[in-house]
Amino acid sequence: MRCNGSRGFTLIDLMISVAVVAVLAAIALPSYSAYVTRAQRSAAKAGLQQAAQYLERNYTTYGCYDYDTTANACATTATLPNPNAPTDGGQFTYALTVTFPAAPTAGQSFLLAATPCGTAGTCAGGSAFTDTTCGTLLLDNTGQQGINVTGTADYSTTAVSSCWQR
Repeated sequence: MRCNGSRGFTLIDLMISVAVVAVLAAIALPSYSAYVTRAQRSAAKAGLQQAAQYLERNYTTYGCYDYDTTANACATTATLPNPNAPTDGGQFTYALTVTFPAAPTAGQSFLLAATPCGTAGTCAGGSAFTDTTCGTLLLDNTGQQGINVTGTADYSTTAVSSCWQR
């Protein structure tokens, strides 16, 4: 007895399914990468806001932003808690830094920066992450938000809306 129809997949069927999977992957991977970048950026923005609140509490209590101990009040050596350190055992992707102006106005303003670990070299315990669109996120004591991609701070509305509002 002879069968007229064949069973199974042909090479053409297999190649069509591989092509469909490749097209779906080509569409999904960039979207996923953009989502991961936005999620990391969101965590950095939250860390900057938390650090700014910490410094504002110090300013309200001690009259200057850069306070870390009673013996060191208003010296430019503030130690911020690391809000980017993950509690789930993962790795953080931004390094948080704070800078203060030199004397005579030391302690009266600050500039917070969240720099991607891949850009800053190696973060202690961090993963190599770069954000080529926004670079370093900036926040100062007046609440002004900005970015630094090219080595120059950018506080324009376009930069803030594309990197801080999303």
